[in-house]
Amino acid sequence: MKEWKSRFQKNTLRQGEEYYKRDRVFELEEHEGTYTAAVVERDRYNVRITEYEEKDGYRMTCSCPHAKSGSCCKHMAAVLYAIEEYEEQKKSMREEEQKMSRKKEVPQAMDGYVYFDEAKIRESLHLSPDIEKRGRILAAQKKVTMESIDTGFVEGYKEMLGIIEGKGIEKGREFPIEIVFARNRVVSSDCYNYSCVGSYYRSYMDREKCEHIAALMEILSDYLKQNQLGDATDQGGIQLIFSFQQNQANRTISNVMGDDESITLKPRLVKKDGRLSVSFKIGQKKLLLVKDLFEFDENVRNSAMGSYGSSMQLNHRLENFTEQGRRWIEFIGSLVREEREFDNRLVESGNYMKKTLAKRNEMRLFGWRLDQFYEIASAEPFSYEEKEGEDKKKCELTCREGNPRITMEIHKNRFDKDKTFHGISVECDIPLLFYGVKTAYYIHGNILYRMEEGFLKQIRPLARQSRGRGLSFMIGRNKLSDFYYTVLPQIRNVVDVIEEDGEEIGRYLPPEAEFIFYLDAGENNITCRPRVRYGETEGGLVELEDSENPSFPLARREEHKEREIMFLLRQWFPYINERKQEMHCGKEEECMYRVLSKGVDELLAMGEVRCTKRFSSLKITKKIRMSVGVSVSSGLLDLDIATEDLPVEELLEVLNSYNSRKKYHRLKNGDFLDMEDNSYEMLSEMMASLHLSPKDFIKGNVKVPLYRTLYLDKLLEENENVYSERDRHFKNLVRGFKTVNDSDFQLPSALARVLRNYQKNGYRWLRTLENFQFGGILADDMGLGKTLQVIAVLLSAKQEGRKGVSLVVAPASLVFNWGEEIHKFAPELTFALISGTQEERRRKLENYEEADVLITSYDLLKRDAPFYEGKEFLYQIIDEAQYIKNHQTVAAKAVKVIKSQTRFALTGTPIENRLSELWSIFDYLMPGFLYKYEVFRREIEAPIVKNQDETAMERLKKMTAPFILRRLKADVLKDLPDKIEKTHYVRFEKKQQELYDAQVVHMRQQIAMQDGDEFQKNKLKILAELTRLRQICCDPSLCFENYKGESAKLEACQELIQRASEGGHKILLFSQFVTMLEIIRQKLDENGISYYMITGETSKEKRLKLVKNFNENDTRVFLISLKAGGVGLNLTGADVVIHYDPWWNIAVQNQATDRAHRIGQDKKVTVYQLIAKASVEEKIRQIQESKKDLLEQVVGSGAGQLGTMSKEDFLELLE
Repeated sequence: MKEWKSRFQKNTLRQGEEYYKRDRVFELEEHEGTYTAAVVERDRYNVRITEYEEKDGYRMTCSCPHAKSGSCCKHMAAVLYAIEEYEEQKKSMREEEQKMSRKKEVPQAMDGYVYFDEAKIRESLHLSPDIEKRGRILAAQKKVTMESIDTGFVEGYKEMLGIIEGKGIEKGREFPIEIVFARNRVVSSDCYNYSCVGSYYRSYMDREKCEHIAALMEILSDYLKQNQLGDATDQGGIQLIFSFQQNQANRTISNVMGDDESITLKPRLVKKDGRLSVSFKIGQKKLLLVKDLFEFDENVRNSAMGSYGSSMQLNHRLENFTEQGRRWIEFIGSLVREEREFDNRLVESGNYMKKTLAKRNEMRLFGWRLDQFYEIASAEPFSYEEKEGEDKKKCELTCREGNPRITMEIHKNRFDKDKTFHGISVECDIPLLFYGVKTAYYIHGNILYRMEEGFLKQIRPLARQSRGRGLSFMIGRNKLSDFYYTVLPQIRNVVDVIEEDGEEIGRYLPPEAEFIFYLDAGENNITCRPRVRYGETEGGLVELEDSENPSFPLARREEHKEREIMFLLRQWFPYINERKQEMHCGKEEECMYRVLSKGVDELLAMGEVRCTKRFSSLKITKKIRMSVGVSVSSGLLDLDIATEDLPVEELLEVLNSYNSRKKYHRLKNGDFLDMEDNSYEMLSEMMASLHLSPKDFIKGNVKVPLYRTLYLDKLLEENENVYSERDRHFKNLVRGFKTVNDSDFQLPSALARVLRNYQKNGYRWLRTLENFQFGGILADDMGLGKTLQVIAVLLSAKQEGRKGVSLVVAPASLVFNWGEEIHKFAPELTFALISGTQEERRRKLENYEEADVLITSYDLLKRDAPFYEGKEFLYQIIDEAQYIKNHQTVAAKAVKVIKSQTRFALTGTPIENRLSELWSIFDYLMPGFLYKYEVFRREIEAPIVKNQDETAMERLKKMTAPFILRRLKADVLKDLPDKIEKTHYVRFEKKQQELYDAQVVHMRQQIAMQDGDEFQKNKLKILAELTRLRQICCDPSLCFENYKGESAKLEACQELIQRASEGGHKILLFSQFVTMLEIIRQKLDENGISYYMITGETSKEKRLKLVKNFNENDTRVFLISLKAGGVGLNLTGADVVIHYDPWWNIAVQNQATDRAHRIGQDKKVTVYQLIAKASVEEKIRQIQESKKDLLEQVVGSGAGQLGTMSKEDFLELLE
């Protein structure tokens, strides 16, 4: 390279070297001794340098202002430094090539590499020898030639495909030919020469290909033999490489350009041919037109570089744009998506059809597009250009809400010099409107206005006629009344009407139609005689409508108005008596009620209404005065129902009409009673809920159980229209429940500082129930200390000197826990655990009065039932009350026969699956409170479950709410750490997937072959098969002893345990399959991870010991059988919970989780649910989610429901 530095000043040379070192030289290319390159600062400068034999050695040019004066600039110096490096690299490469040429080695592996297998591609076409021969001739004669050949990717194919496009010539006519091929086969081949018989069908019917296809194949073969085409890189690989290349390019350009200036995107509104469109300009300091909005959208989505003009390159990362620019980007994206969708609809699908989107820099604005443009453009002024004919206008517009001022001028109209009045001419100037979805826009001055929607509706007929060109029309004498009486009244409030010659026009304007409606009543019917009047002339509407030539003196009438009125009248009076020229209700009560309630007002809006005395005597009574008296007497409620306006017998008929969903009731005096009054609903609900017979209702004085007090008070409180009189005893009882938290019940001194505030309120609520001889359900969330609240009640009884022994019934696993809790919090209470042999239990029960509290299990209570005969308890408490959810079980019957003064139930899930479970608990607490089960099922359970009856649900809530206290941890324990729930999905490997699929196929076949009866008989077998399917999800070795393959869930579980234990966490792991826990146990042994395990076989004493040890020592994992340890255990030492397999009922899983997430927990608890993807476990999870709201609807929290599954349910589960 010749010496060049002497041509530059030192400062320029130094700046050029700095540019070169900072990598600001791009696109350096050399062609026949001439170098071209770009140097990018804020702007791009193009440099051209040619080396020649003259003295100076170089001729140089640059697009920067400094170089245009003839000086050597820093950009030239930077490029020369780059050329020096480039020449050095070329020199090194030549030397390396010389070395390589001296080595006579075997060519490298890539030399001669061929991706597409020409022989196999040809073979896959199945060409006959004759077709091949004819194809070779056509190719040789150039009657089939290649147009293009390329590679790429097609949807549905991961591998790279090739496409060769050819052109055939026959009889002077050209036609396209195409072959799409994969590495070793033809994907499709098409010839569009219609003289080739069946050419179209060959590509779809595997018929023999034509000679033109053969000719193109011949050309393809020659090409593949001479050129390396294609590569094994699939579409994912290409996209990955491109993404990284793009990132690198973006970083390079960003470093050069800097990120200190945001990119601006500005709209330009264009009006042309009466339409609006939008284009955009982009840039930082200088704005240039976006020539292709499709390409721009693609660049933004890929954060790619884009060029604008010859000197501006921009990185389209979203964060590089201004905030307003990002709003426009979202708008452009929506436009492009809609345009592409529109284009796709226009293009018929198929390989033979090609579609190339033309570059577009403008998009039409209409509908939602215009609405959204206005919303975004309102932020700042924007450019506007008008290109209508020869008129050109450019300005800036702003957005504003406003309606145009429209003027309508009316003149009398004459022809030539004729003095005859022929009518009027009307001129109206309306701006050109551009329509959005519901409103329209117009441009006036430098403002884009958005009109009010109501304004547009009124002027729309005018705007349609005008189309922005002004409106001019004539109205003849015969249509004057239509214009003045129909058109003008609709637009006068939005259009300024200027009327010249108004007085003269008025002389020719016929009288306006006035309508009169004569109403009468009689013979259980309502009649209407409609009349129309024009000035002094009047006629019957019925006659005018039915007669072709009515005897009416006026030639010009508003017939359309008459027809409109008759149409409206028919909505109220569907029958016509032509002889009497009147319309009527046909003696239909509902029609008469509609006329009285709404029809008269509608008639008044249309004209004048005149009524006879008989009609005026008919009326609609809105409400009747009713009263309900309530008093307490001898432990019962006395109800007295009365009304001043009607006999009680007729009130019963009114309620029957209400229950029949009638809108009205016809009273015996002929009046109509409006049934909208809420008091009827209240009385109807009261009769249904209290099971009052018509005889009881008519009698007036009714006695009902005292536990209906709060329900009745709620009904009366919600219905102010019903006067109620309540005696002192009733009020005291209601007041006691409404002020529970302020009640005077003293807390046991030993627990006053132990109980939290919400537990103190729970204690007072229990004491209030007891005070009024009611029972109730303490349904607090798991872990909120229900046991402690009950112990406080038991302790208070002893300290207050109330005599009697209390009985606690709990699951076997919790019996010892109750003893521990009493010993810990109330050592003053003596208790006896009813355990041991039958004889030991008998002796303890014989001496039961020696203890304050007896504690037994549901199972032992069933066996010891005879020993409880003749004994009465002060309190009877059942813990985990869901154990009696089936009222037909021996356990449920056993707790209900025990005699006790006060009964309480404790449960975190009063409803697990069915509403009948709630009924069973209340049947224990207060027998008859929710009626007999058959009645409950018919009136409440079935309507709610089958029909989602909100009325029945509301009735149930009103009845039960006072007797259920439920608080959630999220509401009362603000200091309890968060619970994070995560679903951890796993996917089967091949062998496990095959076993799962085989079991699904087996089950589907088994179920599909059974009819309804067979299905019900074999349901237990099907459930067993379903369990087997779930076991395959857990680990196939649960079903197949010799299974040696992988278990996706087991491996995922091991990883979770390993990570958690290494992070210092302690883990509870629940599974319903004990054999699965054994497998996990073996893995823990192999990995040296410490653990405890509880199953149904673990004794109660050992459970308590293991729980205590786990909470205190460093044992990492507690394996627990879901059924055996899901309730009653306090395991706050753990902060990770893993549910290995999902159970149908989410409430059971939640109970298990709350062994850790409860009072005493000071760490965040993470809950993992392991789910096999695309399996029955996912379906179980969907069932959990879709049916968890039953408890929430009734008592305010979540529960799951697995109803009785049908054959279709099972088949859907296996999809």
